[in-house]
Amino acid sequence: MKILYISYFFPPLGGPAALRNVKTVSYLSGMGAKISVLTVQDIVYAYSDPGLLDLCKGVEIHRVASLDPMALLRRILGKKSSASQAVYKRSPERLKLFVRRLAPIDDKIGWLPQLLKSGRKLLSSEDFDLVYVSCGPFSSALAAYKLADEFDKPLVVDYRDYWTLLSDYDLMGSLLKRAYSRAWEERIIKRASLLICATKGIRDDLAKAFDPSLHERSFLLYNGHDERDFLDIPPASPSRDFFTLSYFGNIYARRSLKSLYQGILELEREELIPTNLRILLYGNFNREVYDEIAQSGIGERVKVMPQLSHVQALTKMQEADALILVINSSSPRGTLTSKVFEYLRSGRPILAMVPRLGEAAALLSECGISTMCPMESVSAIKDCLSTLLDTRFLAPGVSPRLHKYERGKQLAALHEQLGSLIESTK
Repeated sequence: MKILYISYFFPPLGGPAALRNVKTVSYLSGMGAKISVLTVQDIVYAYSDPGLLDLCKGVEIHRVASLDPMALLRRILGKKSSASQAVYKRSPERLKLFVRRLAPIDDKIGWLPQLLKSGRKLLSSEDFDLVYVSCGPFSSALAAYKLADEFDKPLVVDYRDYWTLLSDYDLMGSLLKRAYSRAWEERIIKRASLLICATKGIRDDLAKAFDPSLHERSFLLYNGHDERDFLDIPPASPSRDFFTLSYFGNIYARRSLKSLYQGILELEREELIPTNLRILLYGNFNREVYDEIAQSGIGERVKVMPQLSHVQALTKMQEADALILVINSSSPRGTLTSKVFEYLRSGRPILAMVPRLGEAAALLSECGISTMCPMESVSAIKDCLSTLLDTRFLAPGVSPRLHKYERGKQLAALHEQLGSLIESTK
């Protein structure tokens, strides 16, 4: 099995997108697949985790030059300069959104010319069995579509998130751009031999919008947790000196901790919260997050911590009295952040500020988590916090229902599915 694997996000970049891709490539290659990865050269990005490259030994990685904003920022301000990171993180989200809306399809479209050139060169020199693209950015899918068509190869499209069906964050900015993108999305879905979806909601929404028979050529690949990651991490437990709420990752779009801060402030005034409660935010955060902390009234309780490697983050999760999960109520039903699986595998309590009718809430409930509330409801957040404080030493542990979401188990099934696809096209 020979796969041309296209992914903009790949180590040394970190974060959930890069992690999903490196795990997919690592497991499939370990099962015998020969994979050549096409990814972008150095860019400015919020997360880096070079250690993830250790999972890709033996995998051919081809890095493609790009003219997209994050790549240009690195070129202009310098590869090793902290100025590029400062500009990226301190720029207001509304400015970033304005830039993203200017480009057709998405703001990463600047890597398509070199991506197509590199893809054609590889496909001309080697007999690949299929073209696999991980999205977003969804401009990557245009290149994969063209390459699969030109070389008559099966096309596999991995939907890590929504594209034109994303309802709570308008990346399009105009009806014309939305119509153009939707036409491409319909064309790509029709051409795809297999559609991989990160959640059931994404798959069901795509089927409803584009093709009711899509279920017959789709595969659910949840981000899941990797049991291998938990084998060698050192044991850790919460500090007796603090009651710690920890958050890992970015906070973007309409997600916010404002109501959590307000709930803590009210409980503080009511003398119903311990003086040693603290919130640790691990990651590289946008300017709006710092503004929110400054305006919270509890800024002394909130500490922004440096970005951690994936392994370090898993260790720190075990040191939390409760882990913070946040999804805004306007998110599509199928929104399911990747960190939820590792939160559940850590066995720690979770303060889940998520929509009650969404897929995240269903997963949490399936695994025995009941401290759920809307992100926007101060009163409901206060109730959940009170429950967590009352049951501080009663961690839920790891639910046996989580096993089916383990990465290795899922990717073994995907390997079999890809093998069947290749056989059917010969």
